[in-house]
Amino acid sequence: MTRHGGQKTLKRLNTPAFLQIKRKHGKFFIKPSPGPHTSRFCLPLLHVIRDILKLTDNYREAKKLIGLGNFKVDGKVVRDVGYPLGLMDVLSIEKMNSYYRILPDSHHGLILHEISEEESSFKLCRISNKTTIKGGNIQLNLHDGRNIIIKINDPRSPKEDIYKRMDVLKLSVPEQEIIKLLNFKKNNLAIIMSGKNIGQVGKIVNILKRFGPKASTVSIQHNGSHTETLYDYTFIVGEEQPEVDIPNIDN
Repeated sequence: MTRHGGQKTLKRLNTPAFLQIKRKHGKFFIKPSPGPHTSRFCLPLLHVIRDILKLTDNYREAKKLIGLGNFKVDGKVVRDVGYPLGLMDVLSIEKMNSYYRILPDSHHGLILHEISEEESSFKLCRISNKTTIKGGNIQLNLHDGRNIIIKINDPRSPKEDIYKRMDVLKLSVPEQEIIKLLNFKKNNLAIIMSGKNIGQVGKIVNILKRFGPKASTVSIQHNGSHTETLYDYTFIVGEEQPEVDIPNIDN
C-alpha cells in the first residue's frame, strides 16, 4: 500500500539552517505541527523550551511542562509540543514573569527577544489579503492565519474600509482588537523579514511597483546606506519610532 500525506518525522540534517541545534546530536528533530506559520520558517515550541531557553534537559521533560499549560502564545495556552512560533508571535511564561517576541535576525533567521509584560499584550500583524464577504463586509487575512471582520454600514460607500494589503495592524492579544493601523508607505519604518538582508530595520525611501515578470521592490535606508529588497519581504513596524522593541536598531 502507498503512504498518503507528508512525512511524519523530521531528520536533523534536513532542518532549516537558522535553527540553533546540533545536527549530529541525534537523528530526529521535533517536526512543527500544521499551524499559522510555514514549517520552514518557524520555531517549534518544544525546541524553544528545550534548546533555546534551556528550561529542560530532554524531550520528555519539555513535553510534560507544555502539557501542564505553562506556556501561552499570543495570550492563549498552548499544549502542542510542535506548535509553530513565527514572526511577531508573543510567548508568555507567567510563572517566570518572562515574555518574548519572535523577530527576524540576520544571524539566526528567527530569534526570541525578551520584552516587557506591557508589550506582551499586543502584536503586529501584516495584511496578506483582503476579501469582500456576505453583507458587503470586509475580511482581512493576516500573515499569522488570523481573519478580522470589518463591519461595513453602507456597502455602496464603505467608509470603514481604510485597510490595504501590506498594511500592518497593531492588535491586542488575545482579544484581537485593532489598536492602530500602520500604513505601507514611504518614510515609515520597516523590517526585512526574509532574504539575505533579513533583520535589517530602516525607513522606506522608495517603493517601486512593477507589473510583469520583474518583481516589485522596496528601498530601505539602513545605517546610512540603501538596501533594496523584494516588496513582500518588508514588514512595517512603526512610523517615527517602532511600535515594538527591536534589538540593535540603528536608523
